[in-house]
Amino acid sequence: MFELLKSLVVVTCLVPVVMAIILGLIYAFGELCNFISSFGHSE
Repeated sequence: MFELLKSLVVVTCLVPVVMAIILGLIYAFGELCNFISSFGHSE
């Protein structure tokens, strides 16, 4: 029972971290696309 509780706590801690990483990657990808498009238009 304690092992199950411990794994549940670990999952609960990991979920926000994974969500933050995914959101950060999406945000960085969007910024990169904006940078590339603005760089292309400046030519």
